[in-house]
Amino acid sequence: MQNKKKVLPEIYNFLRPKQTKNLARFGTNKDGGYIIDSIAINKIDHFVSFGMADEFSFEIDFLKDKKINTLQIYDYSVNHKNYLSNIFKILRRTITFRANPKHLSSVILKYLSFLKFIYNKRVSFYPLKITKNIQNKSEIDLDGVFDKINQSINDIGVKIDIEGDEYNILNEVIKYSKKINILIIEFHNIEKNNKIFLNFMHKLIEIFDVIHIHGNNHDFIRSDGFPNVIEITLVNKKNNLSYVDFPRSFPIEGLDFPNNPLCADIEINFS
Repeated sequence: MQNKKKVLPEIYNFLRPKQTKNLARFGTNKDGGYIIDSIAINKIDHFVSFGMADEFSFEIDFLKDKKINTLQIYDYSVNHKNYLSNIFKILRRTITFRANPKHLSSVILKYLSFLKFIYNKRVSFYPLKITKNIQNKSEIDLDGVFDKINQSINDIGVKIDIEGDEYNILNEVIKYSKKINILIIEFHNIEKNNKIFLNFMHKLIEIFDVIHIHGNNHDFIRSDGFPNVIEITLVNKKNNLSYVDFPRSFPIEGLDFPNNPLCADIEINFS
């Protein structure tokens, strides 16, 4: 059952977004799209994405925004082997009449889209896992990530959607916060990590302003009315953005869309 007009406890009031008149959506109108501020993102030429899977419409929109924009993407779960394994699996099922040929065409096209994207000269794709303490060659920490970025770049965007591993790198995010102009984080399993989440967000709002919040309806709503998975967009205070409103209720019509289009979106109501 979806949250209907249930007001959040006051403990969450500090997360109430400051809204600009320049909000825009980058990415698809479902899971994978996020809200940004067009003025703040216009100051950014480089974006780092942690977690992509097979949905990279946000990153494509960022590349389209300016011809000089560049991307770094880190996702150890995405590789050629996984794509090809799925293609051959569907091929076998198609040959034995257990799968629709359209399904085979779909997975092949998805792989071709992936290839076209990662081999774009403005995209650097690393099949590495983001971690705090490196254990093997398939992992990298934030120090390693920022070492790969041209040191003359002082305004970058960061998107973090790494299925719960975000809690392992929160302190490192603070460490590099002066270079981060826009920060988008999807927090998972807040039911288990509520105290960590709230403590981290209190630290973040000393440096950033929350400009948008959206519940992911692929997961449940906690008993206090807060989503178990939440997408938050923050902008560094150094942007000195002009705020025109402080809305109490979300989602915003025309900007927000359900992550799962088959279910109603999650309502968030601040007191």
